[in-house]
Amino acid sequence: MQAPKIPSIFKASSSKSFSFKPRYYDEKKERREQLEKGTKATIKFNRNHTKKQAKGRTMRIVFLIIILSLLAYKFIIN
Repeated sequence: MQAPKIPSIFKASSSKSFSFKPRYYDEKKERREQLEKGTKATIKFNRNHTKKQAKGRTMRIVFLIIILSLLAYKFIIN
């Protein structure tokens, strides 16, 4: 049986420690591990999709400019 600990005013308490494991992404290591396992990387970057989105966005803006120009022209002439 242990003796009860008596709190002391003069004794400095030790700070709490923690275990910090820094995390980072190492692309080369990840690729190497995937190749060792025999699996291919499943990263899907579809450039055509982004091009279509950009084209659709610009077409929408051009369409809105034309419509607003026609409305402004109609209000100014009439």
